[in-house]
Amino acid sequence: MKNISLIVPALVLLVMMIGPAFAQPTSQVDVSGGTAYNSGSIYVDSTPPTGSAILDGGIAQLITPGTFSGVSPGLHSVIVTKPGFSPIATTVTVTAGTTQNVIVSLTPVANPGGLSIKSTPQGAAFTIDGISEGKTNQVVGNLAPGPHKVTIAEAGYEVYTTTANVVAGEITDLSVTLVAEVNPPTGDLQVGSTPSGAAVFVNGDFKGNTPVDDTLDINDLAPGTYTVTLTRTGYEDYTKSVNVVAGAKTQLSAILQPSGQAPTTATAQITSTPSGAEVYVNNVFVGITPLTFTNVSPGQYSIEIRLAGYNTFSTTGMVTAGQNVQVYAALSPVAPVTTPTTKAPASPVTAVIALGIAGLAGVLFLRRH
Repeated sequence: MKNISLIVPALVLLVMMIGPAFAQPTSQVDVSGGTAYNSGSIYVDSTPPTGSAILDGGIAQLITPGTFSGVSPGLHSVIVTKPGFSPIATTVTVTAGTTQNVIVSLTPVANPGGLSIKSTPQGAAFTIDGISEGKTNQVVGNLAPGPHKVTIAEAGYEVYTTTANVVAGEITDLSVTLVAEVNPPTGDLQVGSTPSGAAVFVNGDFKGNTPVDDTLDINDLAPGTYTVTLTRTGYEDYTKSVNVVAGAKTQLSAILQPSGQAPTTATAQITSTPSGAEVYVNNVFVGITPLTFTNVSPGQYSIEIRLAGYNTFSTTGMVTAGQNVQVYAALSPVAPVTTPTTKAPASPVTAVIALGIAGLAGVLFLRRH
């Protein structure tokens, strides 16, 4: 996976993407999926409240409790995060004219640890507890001690799933050699877009966002024809039918066309090394890395990326409409505090013994001479 260059304005974009969500005082967010007759809603609540809820990898965001309205029918992803708590990811199937409920209880995190995920081949997509963490090889921090479900997937290889145990205050290594598929009954779909950061739907089901300089791998699809739709703020929706063949990789590269109207918002993709870092925009928590945001309002923003054991990354800047910003923060570990040691003064007993040894040495010297 190619490194993403650090761009200060990109960090600024991250801030702006949060602006629209908090501009909704009633936590009612319309994602413009259609009219009330052909779309549904998702009500999200959490214990404790005021969590950050993210729909479909960044299409919309709200503070719990709240409702995403105008959601198109199909499978959708909701991630709820809050500082000091383990994030929760879930999927929900929306039907037209109904409201689906997502109600979660967040678990506090004390003495977090981390996982170092490596794979051969490198660059495989992986999730921890159902939350996408990017691609191997990288370290994920801010994980609660205990077991975590890890899934690693790469087109052309068998999906690897295991349970990794995180130890408080430590980074646990997980190295995996993926096994190539042999005559599999399913096929794989690789989707990329220009620009990146587009939400990908297969037959109406959300599958993820197109990454920077890479493709989104959708694995183990049954052979057949699928309708693939990519959406991104400021661009026309892209829809195409693709045929998936067993044992083969089907590639789709979409060049998105700007919409007829001038863009009024921007988009942002925020990643960090290690991932799992908390992101604050204008001092308000918005989620954990990696993050993708759309509908970011232009303006001046301040951004902070925080992770226990690492120095805080911060920046400020101006975001303009139509920008597509990629933010990569390489977090540096906090230098350990060293306490200078001072030599303890010799005790009276030690001094007497030292003088005695010196005197004995002098006597022996005189006797020899």
